[in-house]
Amino acid sequence: MNKQPEITDNTRETIVNTFFQLAREKNITQITVCEIIYAAGYSRATFYRYFKDIFALIEYAEDSFFQKTRAALAEHEGKSSVYDRPFFEIFIKCFNEDLNRISVLMSEQNLSHFIRRMREKTIDNINIQIADTPRKKAVTDMFFSSVFSAIANHIQNPNALTDEDLLDIIQKLFIDWYWPQMTSKT
Repeated sequence: MNKQPEITDNTRETIVNTFFQLAREKNITQITVCEIIYAAGYSRATFYRYFKDIFALIEYAEDSFFQKTRAALAEHEGKSSVYDRPFFEIFIKCFNEDLNRISVLMSEQNLSHFIRRMREKTIDNINIQIADTPRKKAVTDMFFSSVFSAIANHIQNPNALTDEDLLDIIQKLFIDWYWPQMTSKT
């Protein structure tokens, strides 16, 4: 007998939300499936119906964020083909909309994994057509690694910079370094 999709989606989200609540109190590498199911009120079998392990749960949360970000950016790309300030504003807005999850996903113990996956997803989705040489791919990788590291730093130290300051830095890096590197003939 199949369950109703909204029930299964709610169950999955409850498990994910419980994980992130626990992650506010302890390191994500120390959270166990037993703790999650106990706090969420589900059985071990229910957890494993949705996730192979905690790493799969983290990847699910990352993928959900990537999909939401891609949808917001795609909407902008329909209006403009340029990576202008509104593009970067949308990007920052996506990070700010769910800071509880993002602060865990971009925590010290998960940051390199998150940046690698975000860079891959972003490049695959919006930038692969211009990263057509090994040099341009390296430049693109460096740009996105820098941007995501700056965003992570901003999330971990929210009073160090305003969103506007962060946007200025990202836009300047894009305009003064990234785009000239991508459009040069060498």
